[in-house]
Parts: sequence; structure tokens; C-alpha cells
Amino acid sequence: MRIGIDMRPLQTAHRTAGIGTYTFNLVRQLMRLDNTDEWLYLTLSDVPIDHIHIPTQFPVRRPSKKNHIAFWEQLLLPTDLLRSRADVFHATGGLTQVWEICAPYFQPCQTVITVQDLHPLIIPQFRFIAETRAFKWQMKALRKAAHLIAVSQNTKLDIMRFLDIPDERITVVPMAPGNHFQVQDEDTTRTVLDQYDLQRPFVLYVGNYNVHKNIELLVESWARLDPPVNLVIAGTLSTYPSSLIDRIEKTGRKEFVHFLGSVPYFSEALIALYNAAVAFVFPSFYEGFGLPVVEAMRCGCPVIAARRGSLPEVVGEAGVLIEPDDVQGLTDAMQRLIDDPAWRTLLRERGFSHVEGFSWEKIARDTLAVYHQVA
Repeated sequence: MRIGIDMRPLQTAHRTAGIGTYTFNLVRQLMRLDNTDEWLYLTLSDVPIDHIHIPTQFPVRRPSKKNHIAFWEQLLLPTDLLRSRADVFHATGGLTQVWEICAPYFQPCQTVITVQDLHPLIIPQFRFIAETRAFKWQMKALRKAAHLIAVSQNTKLDIMRFLDIPDERITVVPMAPGNHFQVQDEDTTRTVLDQYDLQRPFVLYVGNYNVHKNIELLVESWARLDPPVNLVIAGTLSTYPSSLIDRIEKTGRKEFVHFLGSVPYFSEALIALYNAAVAFVFPSFYEGFGLPVVEAMRCGCPVIAARRGSLPEVVGEAGVLIEPDDVQGLTDAMQRLIDDPAWRTLLRERGFSHVEGFSWEKIARDTLAVYHQVA
């Protein structure tokens, strides 16, 4: 069987987002499987791919102007797939906001599409995206695909609800933390903390700002902690609005807030932050999966997350779930983790046990089984 895998998420703005992380880890693990299939890695010929060697690249085309990309997806990509003679095509980033990477409606071979989430159909602030022509094409592509992979049971239910796609055409294949996320030796952790001039204890958030991430709740709840502790935010600083900065200043605790900017996925720094934090807090209103949750658990960091979207199934019994509008509830959860070492240890051990169920090797095997099923 000739399998074509879309590598463009690793060559576009999505390379540092969940779609890029998913594509990287999936492909790296698929390469390690012992099977007789023929693999084609569909890439943009003029854009390098970091941290992974792609042995059999098949170049695909895109126009130079972004406003033509939606057209390219629907016309040029299918012709490239015809040239590739693939039996199965996997759109690893098959649903994006408006442009850049998505699965085409015209599908000359059996097409598998991974769906991270359907946030433009669910979050009111993103409804304008759902009205665009490019997004509507993507919805048609999902309905036409031979099979869909959902990264969580919650995403599968959203697909069935909003797109009326039957259960048997959707397989749930959860994501997992990268294998480099591990418990780190204290000397390495301390070195990283010294580089950032950070002192324990601190509460950690990892991610860029977006309206559904609910970082305002985190700031308001953190400001009630007594005595004050540090709040560390690792994400692209330019995504954080001035309104949030103003809110932090009004707490009177601005000196306790540390914006580190973007911390690379493969860096020792990110691992150290997870290792050192007293709690990782993820109060998002909606997530298709929520990779930072399992990354934190793999590093031994207790997790507090919102009881929304996929987070309850990803967190399970290994973390603390709070309502995303409960300011005092989040404060109480953080305060207990700060004050109660035994509770931290218990959640740490639960996290280690829970995250063992998330494996990229299993994800690769389950995904390969989907390819063979549709072929």
C-alpha cells in the first residue's frame, strides 16, 4: 500500500501548535514501525523541516500569495495526489482556521483526516471563521473523507453532532506527550530556573493567549493566593493583549508575574518548568485534547484543569477539575497544592500512572490500522 502523509504542518505557522506537534510525533513513530507499506511524505520543497529526517519526500505546490492558498488546497493538492499515485492520503492537519493546510474536497484517493477540534463551530468568538468559504470547503472535505481520526472522544461527539457523520466513520486516537518529557535531574532544573531568575514555588501556564484559554480566570484566582507566589507564563508574548497586562497590574502583584516568551518544544527549559512548578493550570473553556496536560503529568507536575471539552477525559482522576468560571474554586485548588506536600505527591503519582496510557507507539499502530481499514 502506498501511503501519503501531509508534512506541511511542520513547514507552516502550525509547526509550533498542536497540529505540528501531532504530525511530528506521529510521523517519527510511524517510521519506526516494522511494516511493508510504501511511504510518501508530502512536503513543500522550499521549506526545511527541523528535528526529523524525511527519507522519501514528494513535493507539493503552493502559490506565493496567501490569498490563493484556499484555491490551491482545492485544486492543486488533488492533482499532486494524483501524481503521487497514493492509495491513502492522511491530512494530519485537516481542519484549520482559514487557510494554509487542510484536506481538499476533491479526493482522488482514500482520504483520512485528523480532526483536533471544531472550535469555530463551538466558541462564539470564532463563529466568523465558520462563515468563510475556505472553512465551509473543509467541512465538505470532512463529510466526504473515507475516515476521520478524532484526538478525543469529545471531539468525536462534536463531529457527530455538528457534521452528522456516523460513529463508524470516526476512530478516536488520543495524542500523547513527546518522549522527551521526563522527570529531570535537579541540577539541570536549577540551572534553567537560574537562567530565567525564577524562584519556587510558582504556578505555571504554557501556551499562547487566545480568548478560549481563559487566562483571565487564572490571573484573578492567582491574585487571591496568600501569601503571593510566582506566576510563570510560557508563550509567545505578542499574543497576550494589553488588557490582560492591565489586569495583572491592577492586582498589585505584577512583580510576581514572569512572562518568559515562547519556550521551544524540545528545550530543556520547557521540561524544567514542568518539573519545577507547584502546579500546571489549564483553565481553558474548550480543547480538542490539551497536550500540555499530559506533558506536565509526564514530568511529575500536578495538574489543575477546567471541566470542559476534552479535558475531563484527558485529566481523568489524575488531576483537579474546576469550573471555568469559578474564581474561588481555582484559588482553593492552587492554594491546597502550595500548602499540602502530601496532596502534591499524591497527584504527582496519579499523573505518572495515568500518563502511561498515552503512547505514540500505540497511536502510530492505531493510525496505521485506520489506513489499512480504508484501503
